[in-house]
Amino acid sequence: MCANAPGAQPDRLMQNTRRTKRTVNLTPQQRLELMRLSSPETRDEAVRVRAHIILSWAAGATGAQSAALLETSRRTISKWRARFDEGGVDALWDRPRPGAPPTISEGKVTELLRLRQSPPPVGAPRWTTRMLAKRTGLSQSTVVRIAAKLRDHSEHAAML
Repeated sequence: MCANAPGAQPDRLMQNTRRTKRTVNLTPQQRLELMRLSSPETRDEAVRVRAHIILSWAAGATGAQSAALLETSRRTISKWRARFDEGGVDALWDRPRPGAPPTISEGKVTELLRLRQSPPPVGAPRWTTRMLAKRTGLSQSTVVRIAAKLRDHSEHAAML
């Protein structure tokens, strides 16, 4: 019998082709944390967008609506909704990526900062990256790279 014939049963594969709209219920603490993360003060743009994804979901937006609103793909929306389902707000941060672990210890960075804040050697008007490298045992390029990273963090901007 033809599927379109009167009295024919719809094909089993055609049943339930419409997806049901999934919603998420946030705890007050989750909502507060997501609001904080979605604010302009959050420096990590990716985390800010992810927080908006979850907040729009909680407000009842579909994946397509969220994707259009946030100018991202539906795949991205689905990915971060699933991650939130698995791990809550903490899951919105990037997972560690493969690669070599940092070879410069925090102690070396602290030593570099302390040295930079101390008076320069006698006869030098200021610390140079070469002098800092020689004193700390780091390469000059490493000192420059650390300084650049610290400049990106406003609390250390005046130090280097």
